Amino acid sequence: MKRKVSFITFGCKMNQAESQAMAEKLSPHFDIVFEEKMGESDIYVLNTCAVTSEAERKVRQTIRRLKKLNENSKIIATGCYSISDPEELNKLGADVVLGNFEKKQIDRFLYEEGIYSDKHFWLHNEKYDILVPNEPYDNRTRVFLPIEEGCINSCTFCKIRFLRGLKIVSLPKEEVIKSIEKFIEKGYKEIVLTGTNLGYYGVDNSETLEELLNQIGKRFADKEIRIRITSLYPEIITDNLSAILNAYPIFERHVHLSIQHFSDKILETMNRKYNRKMIYTAIENLRKYDSKFSITCDLIVGFPGEDEKDLGIMFDSIEELKLLKVHSFRYSPREGTVAAKMKNQIPGNEKKSRLSQMNKIADLSRKNYLNGVIGSRVKVLTENRLKDVFFGYDEYYIPHNVQFHEKKIEKGQFFNTMISSLSKENKGVVSNVL
Repeated sequence: MKRKVSFITFGCKMNQAESQAMAEKLSPHFDIVFEEKMGESDIYVLNTCAVTSEAERKVRQTIRRLKKLNENSKIIATGCYSISDPEELNKLGADVVLGNFEKKQIDRFLYEEGIYSDKHFWLHNEKYDILVPNEPYDNRTRVFLPIEEGCINSCTFCKIRFLRGLKIVSLPKEEVIKSIEKFIEKGYKEIVLTGTNLGYYGVDNSETLEELLNQIGKRFADKEIRIRITSLYPEIITDNLSAILNAYPIFERHVHLSIQHFSDKILETMNRKYNRKMIYTAIENLRKYDSKFSITCDLIVGFPGEDEKDLGIMFDSIEELKLLKVHSFRYSPREGTVAAKMKNQIPGNEKKSRLSQMNKIADLSRKNYLNGVIGSRVKVLTENRLKDVFFGYDEYYIPHNVQFHEKKIEKGQFFNTMISSLSKENKGVVSNVL
């Protein structure tokens, strides 16, 4: 009887893709499950996150819980938190601690004990492979395709570049195309391109993201698939890139922008490479070709020195731009970063209050955007059934409850629908199959 290994994943899409790739490495010799947290597995692989203190808290909580449920299970911690503070995780109960480099050879460390995470792996490894999975994470409908790793920015609040690498590694164009071909052959309909900082794709091999997307568009234009991009910075959304994303039907009419703030003062303090005007220009470029082009983004409240004027600028911008969704965060000081040592830190209760205000405005922005698409004909990729409706997303990344009546609907298929109304709590829309 095979031993059972459970993969529990925290944080980004890169982690999900890498967890799947690790699971595939171990699957010939182990019974693989995902997100099993009841102490029923022999080995737990926790792919950790360190982007916020809350993300780290969830990892610690999970380790304590698993040890309490099954003291005989082996816990392997890997990922960003494992590089950031390996000693703490080891002390909490992680039997093996691996970094982002070591996870690529997880099969070598299964029977080891102790700390192996390398904080400076990018300094002495000339070339290391990007972990590319062959299947979707946990048998889901969309498959994540990592095409870039590493970040060379120096944002004052972020330590992920030290944990993911200060050297850019890109998957060559030919390999990206081959991977997409392989996923299509297997019947997958949605492929998500992901990376640590996608804007730096090709810095290491004289390629560019624009060239890659244009080639993907030309090569697969006639295929019934959807290509989604996880996250981009506003400064790389040129008119040419916008034209490419709007030119080919396979590209989702949606981009997630890593914005963080709209106040020029705060953006400068964060050491971002763009300002509010550039954010607006990026969104105007995208919507010039399709007025319904949807935008989601990350925003932080409570950054050191943020005042009422900065908040006003952010709140006004959210409302004006009709954002589909805001991933909102309270500023979380990260040890070793410049921002953690800045003066004018905002008290925790005030950050909480500001977050609540922003969420209310973001909800209104979402409602305004969704009201503007009622009556639109769109194509929904179904994911799972919820009682008498199917749940899925359209090409604008709008969540749908699809009413299908007599028509047979199956998971993982595209259906033409018409949006009839907003769903409960304005989280998405209700649509009918045409």
